[in-house]
Amino acid sequence: MADDYDIAAAVRRIEDEVIASMIRNLDHHRAEEDKEGINWEQWQVKQLAALEEFKKRNAAKYGDIFDDINARIETLIKIQRAAGYAEQEIAILKALQKGAKLKKVSRRQAKLNARFFLANDRKINALIQATTADMQKAEYAILRMANDKYRKIIFDAQMHAASGAGTYETAVDMATKDFLRAGINCVEYSNGARHTASDYVDMAIRTASKRAYLTGEGESRRERGITTVIMNKRGNACPKCLPFVGKVLIDDVWSGGSSRDGPYPLMSTAIAAGLYHPRCKDIHSTYFPGISTPPDDVFTKEELADIEAKAKKEAERQYAKRQAESCDRLAKYSLDENNRKTYAERAREWKRKYDEGHVLADSTDEWDMTAKEELLKDERVLSNREKETAVVYDKEGKFLFQQRGNKREVQFSVSQFFRLRGNIVTHNHPSGCSFSAKDISLLKNGGLAELRVIVEGGVFFARPPKKWSKDINSLKKIKKIMKDIRKDVAQSYKSVYTENNINQIQSRQMISDEVIRIFSERYGLEYGWEPFKD
Repeated sequence: MADDYDIAAAVRRIEDEVIASMIRNLDHHRAEEDKEGINWEQWQVKQLAALEEFKKRNAAKYGDIFDDINARIETLIKIQRAAGYAEQEIAILKALQKGAKLKKVSRRQAKLNARFFLANDRKINALIQATTADMQKAEYAILRMANDKYRKIIFDAQMHAASGAGTYETAVDMATKDFLRAGINCVEYSNGARHTASDYVDMAIRTASKRAYLTGEGESRRERGITTVIMNKRGNACPKCLPFVGKVLIDDVWSGGSSRDGPYPLMSTAIAAGLYHPRCKDIHSTYFPGISTPPDDVFTKEELADIEAKAKKEAERQYAKRQAESCDRLAKYSLDENNRKTYAERAREWKRKYDEGHVLADSTDEWDMTAKEELLKDERVLSNREKETAVVYDKEGKFLFQQRGNKREVQFSVSQFFRLRGNIVTHNHPSGCSFSAKDISLLKNGGLAELRVIVEGGVFFARPPKKWSKDINSLKKIKKIMKDIRKDVAQSYKSVYTENNINQIQSRQMISDEVIRIFSERYGLEYGWEPFKD
């Protein structure tokens, strides 16, 4: 299934290929040196000829690739719209089970709904067309800028040589330095900031996907005559969205509401004031009076200070990421060996700073409070089941799907497995034990943001390390390591169990917990326990 990460990654690969091709030309078509020094004029003639070939080759190679990438956009947006509708239907049905009362939709309202859905079809088609057109502009801007920069480098290299650059490699590195540091930053925003095409595409596709998803949600609400939503409160709200977090709004943008629907602000007014800015992580859910968690838009001084500190930390972390990427390009594509070593060391330093600010933004700790409470309620219900059941949520806490298993495991189909990446999976263990070797393998190979095991009294959670060790790159190796740890633990805990009169089941559960704790410390996993609240 196409997703926003696939599309942005595809554009990023093209940027890397174009830069690599340019540097190969500069490295291959070297300037010849005679008694009087390097013949730069002759070199320029060769490089200009190589530039023309570079332009033709890229236009022929990437034209079809761009068409293939752009064809995914329509599929992605339509899938997101359908997903928003389906998942909102589930949320409404759950609310009805809890006693929510919905207004009966009149014939007049039904006719209005039909017009509303037709208008939404037009909006979605316009969104697809606009996003595709923006993509096309960004894609071809990559090639135009690459051509312009290549030409500039050809002439700048001679200038740097004349100013004292000692070798061919040094002169070319000086000419390519600014370009490699910035990347193909061919997109300029209205504020003058320049961004790479892949960065812009990432933002544009995420924005379009979110709009399509919210459109689907709104259509489901509209059918049921619901227009009130609440901005979910979470511990790391966007500063621009903070004034609206925890508030009830009338959704006049996606659910067709109006100011006549209640004493609440309009969604359109909030958006005009900064809500749902590009790359916004905040989200809203349907507000059912008497069923939903009451509005809570008050933050303590400590919460506000924490939000401000997290925002500052994330800004510093993103800066470190950009610097690391710049130094990586310079280390990879500089011709002079000393320059490559210098930039590689700088890249490692910036990566270290980036890792120091590592925040598990996609873990359940960053969910809004309502979503986290709902998760724990669902997990308490699953804790009583005699067979395993796995439930999958996205990184914002929205239910995706569930899969039933037997008393020992849950098996996912191939299509389900590919839907796990970047998401959270929770499942019950009737045995009462912590994670198995297969669980750890799923956390790694499934690319999960978090894996949870439900037992009586609470939930064990495991989150991936910053980098997975090669020592645990297969299920067989994980099983062997856990088996060795279990032998040591069982021996050292034997007297403890005997003295405290612990039965065999309790013993197995305690050993399981200790094995995973040691395994996690050894390989950098974040492992912990969340008790159910009484």
